[in-house]
Amino acid sequence: MPSSRIQSTLFAAAFLLTGGLLLTACPQGDVGAPCNHGSVEPPSSKLVTFPALSCSDLLCVYGEEQTVPDVNCETDTQCNDASGGNGENIFECESGSCRLSLQYVLERSMCSKTCATDEDCNNSTLSNRPTVDPDETACGSGFKCTVLQRLGQFCCDKLCVCRDDLPALDELEMDCQENIGDAWLECNAAEDDMSMTGTAP
Repeated sequence: MPSSRIQSTLFAAAFLLTGGLLLTACPQGDVGAPCNHGSVEPPSSKLVTFPALSCSDLLCVYGEEQTVPDVNCETDTQCNDASGGNGENIFECESGSCRLSLQYVLERSMCSKTCATDEDCNNSTLSNRPTVDPDETACGSGFKCTVLQRLGQFCCDKLCVCRDDLPALDELEMDCQENIGDAWLECNAAEDDMSMTGTAP
C-alpha cells in the first residue's frame, strides 16, 4: 500500500477515535428523564434526592405539592375522591389514612440539575447531548430554573423544575430572594452557624 494511503488511513482512524472520545466525554443532558429516589416510603411533599445514580447530574426531583386528604379510608378510591377526584391515582390508603402514592411520585419524578437560567434546563446547550425524547418525560410544559426547597441541602438553590409544578413554587421563589427573602436569610443563617461550629476557637 502506498505510504500516502497509509497515512490517510491512520489519520482517518485517529479522527474517528478522537471524535468518539469527545462524544463519550461530553455530558448528557437528561433533565426530565425518569428517575428513582431509592425510597420505599412516599414523601409528604417536594423531594430532592442526591446522589441519584440514574441521572447525569445525580439529582432526582419530585416537584409537586399535593394536599393529602385528611380522611379515614379503606380504599385508595376514597382518598382520591376526597381530593377532588380528577381521575388520577395520586393517593393511596395505608392503615386507614391517606398518603401520596409511591407509584405516582415515581411517575412524576424527573432528573434535574442546578442552574442559573431557564436555558440551562433545555438539554441543548453546547455542553450537553440531549438524551430525553418528549415521550419519555412526564413533564408536559418544559422546565424552569427555580428554587424547590427552603430547607436542607438544596435550600434556596435553583434547580430545573417542570413548569407543571410551578404554581406551588411561586411563593417559595419570593421567599428565596437574595438578601431579603425569609427563606434565603434562614438558609444562610444555618450555613453561618455550621461554619462557626466547624471553626476552631
